[in-house]
Amino acid sequence: MRIRIATRGSKLSLIQTRIVMDMIRRVEPNVQFDIVIVRTTGDIIQDKPLYAIGVKGVFEKEVNLALLRNEADIAVHSLKDLPSELSPGLVIAGFSPRDPPYDVLVTRSEDPWNLSSLPSGARVGTSSVRRRAFLLNARPDLTIDVIRGNVDTRINKLINGQYDAIVIAEAGLVRLIQDVGKLGIRYERIPPDVLPPAPGQGIIAVVVRERDTDLIDLLKRASDQRARAEALAERAFLRSVGGGCHVPVGGVAISNDDKLEFIAGIASVDGRRKRVIRVSGPLSDPEGVGIKAAKELLSGWDNQTN
Repeated sequence: MRIRIATRGSKLSLIQTRIVMDMIRRVEPNVQFDIVIVRTTGDIIQDKPLYAIGVKGVFEKEVNLALLRNEADIAVHSLKDLPSELSPGLVIAGFSPRDPPYDVLVTRSEDPWNLSSLPSGARVGTSSVRRRAFLLNARPDLTIDVIRGNVDTRINKLINGQYDAIVIAEAGLVRLIQDVGKLGIRYERIPPDVLPPAPGQGIIAVVVRERDTDLIDLLKRASDQRARAEALAERAFLRSVGGGCHVPVGGVAISNDDKLEFIAGIASVDGRRKRVIRVSGPLSDPEGVGIKAAKELLSGWDNQTN
């Protein structure tokens, strides 16, 4: 069996692709892979924040197009980069074991700051509307500036002194860099009630054509089932909220035995208002838990704005 994998060409994307290949080989040892590198709009346009590019799914669209053109059989993504609705004919069929879903504040090793101890006016880099809004809620005295580029590029900008701190996904950092201390940086996890993670963060998703039932069955066997349940809850939450990566909303499902706890938050763009909720429900109904979280979050938010 031979599978063509579409992916972005960044170092992190290729690491994630190898994780998916290992997942599949655990259940189908003899499978062979061909990697199809796709350069996306988000990779090409580096001088604008993501929300200003004006294209939904800036890291997803061209990669999935390789499936629709039959240039690849599966596509590998960070789940958080996928919009709430995929192109017709495509489905998410595979889910990797989840790395930490949280955001982290990264600083230089000689500046042992956390979010509460950053000096007033410190320049913090992020390209995310969600991160910006919640950071301003926690620390309105910070200067939040746009930063673009892959994880390596962002860390180099931090080390070179262009920023006092950056905020990135913990999962990408730990996948890419085994020993952050050797780079002269340190990081601290930001609690989800301060900065709710992007839905899907920490999970690698595999997209296929919905007609390719053999591949869907293979990926279902290869998937991590707890990550799958958390992903389904968070995707249902995202669809119910009606937001994408340009809306200041976050949410994470955490499985524990036969339960799912869902932490979700929404903030105004300027960070002046914030609402965070927690709900729980059965692991057997992840989408129901996600929908419940969205309704609870939005009902309280609507009451705040009236």
